[in-house]
Amino acid sequence: MTAEAARVLGSGEELHASFVYLGAVDETAHFHGCGQEYRRSIETADRRLGRIVEAVRERPGRAGERWTVIVVTDHGHREEGGHGGRSEHERTAWVAACGPGLPAVPAGAAGTAVPAVRHADVAAHVYAALGIVQDPHWTLDGSAFTA
Repeated sequence: MTAEAARVLGSGEELHASFVYLGAVDETAHFHGCGQEYRRSIETADRRLGRIVEAVRERPGRAGERWTVIVVTDHGHREEGGHGGRSEHERTAWVAACGPGLPAVPAGAAGTAVPAVRHADVAAHVYAALGIVQDPHWTLDGSAFTA
């Protein structure tokens, strides 16, 4: 999946949006818990994401493009694996994003305050980044990450 995503994203083909699902981390936590295999799976996913972002950076027309990259988890896991309860670990999920208008947080800047972002905001921000005005009939709960 990563190789194909990198190929398409790096091809220079006119693209408006792309979605890549790297599900191995979730599957690993479900079946093996949150130990060493889980950590290795996260590290592998990080390298795969790096390949995808590098493909975007190397696009032939990149200088004239405005890319937003959003990385999101859907939930956390219990230490022994699985989820479905209401524990802090299971309910913890995160969103990371970069792109035009988003605040830059330097690497290693722990504790740097950034505006709160909710999972409900992801779809709204994707529409905003694509220049699509939300129709009120969609009844989206979220808002774009930035104005």
